[in-house]
Amino acid sequence: MAVLNKADFFNHLNDMVGTNTSDDALHFIEDMTDTYNDLEKRANGDGENWEQKYHELDNAWKTKYRNRFFSSGGQSNLPKDDDDSANKDPKDVKIEDLFTPTDNK
Repeated sequence: MAVLNKADFFNHLNDMVGTNTSDDALHFIEDMTDTYNDLEKRANGDGENWEQKYHELDNAWKTKYRNRFFSSGGQSNLPKDDDDSANKDPKDVKIEDLFTPTDNK
């Protein structure tokens, strides 16, 4: 199976269809032309520089990720314990101290 450039592809298509001007032949030529042009357009990336877009997006996410570490103003986002359970002797800690009860309704 040969991979044809555009000119060779359409020359071969013309040879296959010949002088046939039936609706089916014209529809087939239209389909082949549209398909070839669409594949060529996709292969060329629609004129978009996807590598540049990738790097811009990647840098934006990295900057956003980095900034989240410096946005808290030096304060912890962890909830503060009102009780003094953090200072308990590990031997005195019970299972009930580790978990808060939930209401299972």
